[in-house]
Amino acid sequence: MKKLCFVISAALLSSHAFADAGNTYIRNGNVYSHQGQYFAGAGVITGSKFYKGQDHQTGAYLNGGYHGEDFNADLAGINYRFFGDNDSAVNFSAFLVANPGFDSDDADILSGMKDRDISGDLGLNADLHLGQGTLSSKFQHDVTGVYKGYQADLTYYHPMNLGFADFVPYAGVHYFSKDYVNYYTGVSRSEAKVHRPAYQSSGAFSYNVGYALVIPVTKHLDITQSTGYSRLGSNMGDSPLVNSNNQWATSLGVNYSF
Repeated sequence: MKKLCFVISAALLSSHAFADAGNTYIRNGNVYSHQGQYFAGAGVITGSKFYKGQDHQTGAYLNGGYHGEDFNADLAGINYRFFGDNDSAVNFSAFLVANPGFDSDDADILSGMKDRDISGDLGLNADLHLGQGTLSSKFQHDVTGVYKGYQADLTYYHPMNLGFADFVPYAGVHYFSKDYVNYYTGVSRSEAKVHRPAYQSSGAFSYNVGYALVIPVTKHLDITQSTGYSRLGSNMGDSPLVNSNNQWATSLGVNYSF
């Protein structure tokens, strides 16, 4: 699948690996379970067009890795909790994640533009546990020298046990720095055309809501479903490359833990 809605994948949908109903937890701003086990997952994801004339909106995804007490590594990123434990009110973690790039043939509007490279961010996270919910904050900065900016995020998660499944609604706000906005959604003068005017902007917010749902099938096998919606701020949504300020994505998959 070619870079389906990279903003959504970065800011809307967390990596999910669930256990029996009632055993979900939030760590480093992600929904995890099966602590101390490896997992493999696959499914289908579909969403709105991020770029105008985007070629692909639906595709398969794969995930897998290890989720431990402090160390977690999967295809969505790597993080390590260096302060706090499972009983602490506050946890601090360091993490490393990637931001997808794009090729000029991924969407009609991108034709003739320079490809944008994959970038990597190093960040810090603080999780504040508030009763059943968790308020998670993140700050991350590009360490690959690709877009040379930063991102910040504040999201509240509220895991609930429905008996037959776990339901985790969330709501939050994400900030993209000026450098990020202009690298991934800006248009330089050399790239400008009649239907694609030059565009440079400042930092932008996105406002995100969504949920994750898991239905345990066996001790090791879970069915997962998640949906997220994002409202992009005008500094990003007004780009001539962006199809709409309103972005959504939904996925359906299975996870196996061992």
